[in-house]
Amino acid sequence: MVNKPGRPKSKRTPVRLRHKIEKASAAKQRKTRKLAKKNPEWRSRLKKDPGIPNLFPYKDKILQQIEEKKRLKEEEALKRRDEAKTTRAVSAGTNDAPVAVDGEDGDHLLDETMTDEEDAGSSNPMAALLASAKAQAVEYEEASEDDNDDDDDDTMQLDATDRDPDRDLDLGASTTFSQPHDSSRRSFDKVYKTVLSSSDIILYVLDARDPNGTRSQEVEREITAADSGSKRLILILNKIDLVPPPIVQSWLKYLRRYFPTLPLRASTPASNARTFDHKSLTVKGTSETLLRALKTYAHGKQLKRSTTVGIIGYPNVGKSSVINALTSCLGGGATRSQSHACPVGAEAGVTTALREVKLDNKLKLLDSPGIVFPAEAAASKLSEAAKPSTGENRRLAKRDDHARLILLNAIPPKQITDPVPAVTLLLDRLADSKDLMDAMLAVYGVPPLVAGVNGDVTTDFLVHVARKRGRLGKGGVPNLVAAAMTVITDWRDGRTQGWTQPPADAEERTNDQKMVVREWAKEFKLEGLWERAGGAQGVEINFGGDDVMRE
Repeated sequence: MVNKPGRPKSKRTPVRLRHKIEKASAAKQRKTRKLAKKNPEWRSRLKKDPGIPNLFPYKDKILQQIEEKKRLKEEEALKRRDEAKTTRAVSAGTNDAPVAVDGEDGDHLLDETMTDEEDAGSSNPMAALLASAKAQAVEYEEASEDDNDDDDDDTMQLDATDRDPDRDLDLGASTTFSQPHDSSRRSFDKVYKTVLSSSDIILYVLDARDPNGTRSQEVEREITAADSGSKRLILILNKIDLVPPPIVQSWLKYLRRYFPTLPLRASTPASNARTFDHKSLTVKGTSETLLRALKTYAHGKQLKRSTTVGIIGYPNVGKSSVINALTSCLGGGATRSQSHACPVGAEAGVTTALREVKLDNKLKLLDSPGIVFPAEAAASKLSEAAKPSTGENRRLAKRDDHARLILLNAIPPKQITDPVPAVTLLLDRLADSKDLMDAMLAVYGVPPLVAGVNGDVTTDFLVHVARKRGRLGKGGVPNLVAAAMTVITDWRDGRTQGWTQPPADAEERTNDQKMVVREWAKEFKLEGLWERAGGAQGVEINFGGDDVMRE
């Protein structure tokens, strides 16, 4: 019996299934277009040329080859233009008209043409016209070359001015280092003024390792004078886990002479960071205490709207981490997105725009980009160094201020051009304390430093760090810049210890200042706040008069 082949299956699909697939595809496309419209990021349809990576070893050679090809191409184009001009002149002229060419012969023929023009007059008008045109062409080319040289000089000067990293160090006005252009500085200043005008409470975040370095009394005066003195200012001493308890207590005592000050641990430290145990001053305890103070003020004012809390400070002092710490205290109702309301990072410049976070119906937080506020001491130094006769002193003053901002982590690593002066400043600060210097040398396993020329120990220190951390170039030569960046990164992440002491000669407070601190402390109910929060040992708040430190 012969087996008959089976009936082949049809590949046609039902109309119902085909229509279902078409509807699903159309719905997906609509959803994609809708999400693309809501996305605030602008995306170009043109693919951007990634260029040559900076780490590519032959980048300079490739760029030179590209420039050489451009030059040869321009020379060939110029040569073809001259040949075409000469050909047109020959075809337009008579047979007895001399044609000028490049070189000395061309100049000689041009002179002969001019002489014949003077002698013959109008006997050969075409030759006279050709000679006149050639002479004007030569004059025009010489003038254009001079103009190009002047333009090149101006362009080089302008580029040098634009690339000058010290140009952004104008301390007479607020500056930012995440955006180097003037327009970006103005936009960041506008954001700061927006925060100041729309906030009822200002949280000024300071770095506990150098509070005065991240503090501006001019900004404090501006806040207290704004809106007829109705705004409230609280100083937040952040990153207290990087400073020993006695130093934290002394800074709290100093800062509370001027404004209400609260310690805070807004986030956990980086890996391998050398921290100190502050017992009950934990991330949860300090953030809950701050939130309780803000809610007390909002409840006492009985406003028909929510109380707005603006957060300002230098770059990378932990402003966004403060918001995340406050949102994490909301309890079980706080989702993961609320507890991580603001993006954070170890480098400066993560926050680039104004961000609003709502805690509840009574409190609203405003996060702002980090701004380098004017510093009176640094500004006075620059004004003294800005005299025409002290140009070198002015350059050194700007370099020192740039190094100070690097140690304050106010400059992103990509914008640091020379990190060596910052390491020199760090060693100078640590040299005042033998324990801190020994701890610094122990981190890198460096022997006691040997002073070089002019008492410089930075080079010897960086050479040892480069050898220990493998920051070596070709032939095993230590790369001092890479070693300096390693030291700065370790300082930023708290792997190396260091802090400043409060000024010993604190200026006397006036009666108005005492009254302001006392009244503001009552509005936030800061008296006995730590006892209700769990009794932080070593800290007692006495805002009415002089602060008392409890052992």
